[in-house]
Amino acid sequence: MSINAFHILFGAVAVIILYIAAIAVLLRTKSGILPYMSLILFPVIAPLGILLENYNRKIK
Repeated sequence: MSINAFHILFGAVAVIILYIAAIAVLLRTKSGILPYMSLILFPVIAPLGILLENYNRKIK
């Protein structure tokens, strides 16, 4: 199985959606500068961490 343009486009759209959701959570919770820096330094893992933290916060 080779990687074609559809796979690359799907991955890019998924990362963009993660970024939009993570930035929306950060703006709503009025976070400091460190979470935004983590978005720049860790492009895929940081949005997932931010969203999971927000999810865990809602459960408690």
